[in-house]
Parts: sequence; structure tokens; C-alpha cells
Amino acid sequence: MDEESMTQQLLHELEGEKESFILRLRVDLDWDHAHLIEVLQLMVKYIQQLEPTAPLERHIASGFWFFTNFVKDWSSHDNFRSKNAYPELYYQGMYELIFLLTDWYFSGECPFVEQEAFEQEWNRLTVLLNEETS
Repeated sequence: MDEESMTQQLLHELEGEKESFILRLRVDLDWDHAHLIEVLQLMVKYIQQLEPTAPLERHIASGFWFFTNFVKDWSSHDNFRSKNAYPELYYQGMYELIFLLTDWYFSGECPFVEQEAFEQEWNRLTVLLNEETS
């Protein structure tokens, strides 16, 4: 995927366009773990391609900020949780991962020693989710 199409796909997700993770979260009260992982992977790829000294684009920055806050706020509601009964540890881990990605985007500093740690963390959360829902 080239840089321009990746950016457009990321914006589609961050701005809550049709079939995006946050639109489905908001309208259908649907937490789609696999879709969220795809969004997180887009975020990582986008951040990795940034030049460390380049200014941040306002519409992307706004999207990262909105995504981080909206996902946690909306999915913390009791009505949402009753439809998506995943372990609290899973939700907290996902919120932290989203926050860390946003922090990395704004600070330019990866919060992990190795960037691959994001993948290891969402794999750990996937295993936790699968164990709890089996």
C-alpha cells in the first residue's frame, strides 16, 4: 500500500466514515476486535513513515486525538459493555495501546524499546480475548 492510500484509509477510520471502526462502535454498539487491530496497524505504519522533524498535519492529529478519546468514552458506558461483554483487563489494555500510539504520534518517541512491541501487545490482548470468549 502506498503512502497516499494508507493516509486516506487512516483518515477514513479516524474520521468515522462509512464502515469505519468508530462508526460501527457508535451506531451499532459493535466492538470489532479484528477491525480495531487493522486500525492500530494503520496508525503504526503511518507513524513509522513520518519524518521525525516534520510538522504534524492538523486533520490527522485531530483524528488521533478524537479516536483515542471517543473509543474509550463510548465503550465505557454500561449499555455498550452489556452488549460487548469482554474482560475489563482487555478493554484497559486496548485503551492503553491506543493512548500509547497517540502519544507516539504526538511526541515522536516510541513508548516501547522496539516498535514491534505494539504487535506483541495486541497479540497478547487477542489471546486474552479469545481465552475469555471461548
